[in-house]
Amino acid sequence: MPALELRIAETIAPVPATRLRTLLEKPNAVVLRRNHLVEPEGTEPSLCERLRVTCVLAVDITHPPEPNAPKTTGPDDAGEELSGDTEHVQEEHDEFAESFAKGIEFFISTEKGPVLLYADFDELTSALTLFDAYERIARYQPAYLRLDQRSVGIGYGFREGLVVGIAGELPDLREDAVSSFDSISSLRELDDVRAGRMLVRLPHAGIRYLQALLEGAGDWLDRNSYKSILGA
Repeated sequence: MPALELRIAETIAPVPATRLRTLLEKPNAVVLRRNHLVEPEGTEPSLCERLRVTCVLAVDITHPPEPNAPKTTGPDDAGEELSGDTEHVQEEHDEFAESFAKGIEFFISTEKGPVLLYADFDELTSALTLFDAYERIARYQPAYLRLDQRSVGIGYGFREGLVVGIAGELPDLREDAVSSFDSISSLRELDDVRAGRMLVRLPHAGIRYLQALLEGAGDWLDRNSYKSILGA
């Protein structure tokens, strides 16, 4: 039965790779946050202990964004009224200025201790294609059986170094046993020689769990914006 693998870089790059971390670690800034913990219904407590996702809206209130700032136009655009499509593009551009960011926090429990990683909102759509691909392969068994069962058949890498993969067969895996988390060995042939990586492996239920987390985070962040964090 397939399982979920989370491969985490042991060291984070010195330069932030995500807009969210850049804002949260911005020097000499007062950052206001609004958090939302994603909690899918019917989730096994053992999975929640190993992996959690929190939606984050963050704004630098020392230099707040200006959603109504006029757009810089070229000579040909002078005097023309903004169309509805242009207004929508302008709104998105202003909302994701350097003073505002939205994304998610991954809290992952590893053998070496807890790890906190960030992902921007625009990464979620690409990450969810991983589960769409898995569903397509699972429905077509001959294609799945041709995958190398010793390796991650499909995967997605986030900007901060978290690599999510769906691994092959795990014989004698009991999803209802909490002890199975400690007994599953890592796939050594997948070690990345370029950088040290920690591995967290969750049973088959973890695949749907992470999918539900990312879908819930995407829905919440899609409904909330800069106005939401100020309660407007």
